[in-house]
Amino acid sequence: MSFLFNFLSSTFIYILDFLSSTFGYILWFFFDAVSNYALAITLFAFVINVLMFPISIKRQKATARNARLAIKQQELKNIYEKNPKKYNEEIARLYEKEGINPMSGCFATLVLPLILWSGIYGAVTKPLQNTLHISPDKVASAVAVLPQVEELSGKITKGYEQLQLVRHFSTVKDKLSMLNSEELADIEEYSSGFNFMGLNLLGTPKGTDFSQMLWVIPVLCFASSAFTMYIGQRMMRTQNQMQGCAKFNPYFMLLFTAYIAYTIPAAVGLYWIINSLFGAIQSIILNKFYNIYTINAHDEAARFALLKVQESSVKNLKDE
Repeated sequence: MSFLFNFLSSTFIYILDFLSSTFGYILWFFFDAVSNYALAITLFAFVINVLMFPISIKRQKATARNARLAIKQQELKNIYEKNPKKYNEEIARLYEKEGINPMSGCFATLVLPLILWSGIYGAVTKPLQNTLHISPDKVASAVAVLPQVEELSGKITKGYEQLQLVRHFSTVKDKLSMLNSEELADIEEYSSGFNFMGLNLLGTPKGTDFSQMLWVIPVLCFASSAFTMYIGQRMMRTQNQMQGCAKFNPYFMLLFTAYIAYTIPAAVGLYWIINSLFGAIQSIILNKFYNIYTINAHDEAARFALLKVQESSVKNLKDE
């Protein structure tokens, strides 16, 4: 069992490292072309959303069908409120009639996007290894220098050492003897492109002065996530289907998102904002073609076509 667990863990880590490295090439391509991180991360997010568009279509279809199913589930709940056993039987019949497996599509709509997001996160937060593709041994030696620099004491955020090295490159440059001249030049070029509308995207909102305005990033993360949630609820008309404490879960997630953005480098928060806005735009576009009404029409047409085929088969058997 332990062998299997170790094998699966190492395989999962390998996949994430591969994705992070691949996405890093895309991010560096755009940065090398425009020399501005904010613009590069916007182009990067656009490409990633295009690559994930087929998955988004599948997720949109599943969401539309689930919204339709939720209405029928609520009707059954009202009828069999005092008979849970009968309710579960009717729910099973409903799934069979609708041709829906509750677990179908989970990998494509939930697991795969999470894996891809982890790869994207690795590309953004580990730029030396995944974007500039400096060898892991050199990266480890380089980030080990940071705690040894007196003026950086207490300023290094754990887990984001590579971004912090890029931020403080001018301070530690002379101590990075393990890197060659080309690698040093790449880091210097990369470090020069993180100013966005007066914000230093390599900084972390938590612990910085109010005057540095990095608090704007978690605020915008909250706003963009709220907008995306509102669009999704409005398109699928799900806001009235949640009951009790479940109604407050989305709002808790919004606050949690803002808090995470407050504690991580602004560069990561910026990607979150841009990706949320692309997601909202994508939802609006997809909803034009895959909403509860079009899905209903498509499914009814499919049922009618199947019924005609079945009737034709029965007629042929009778004729024989």
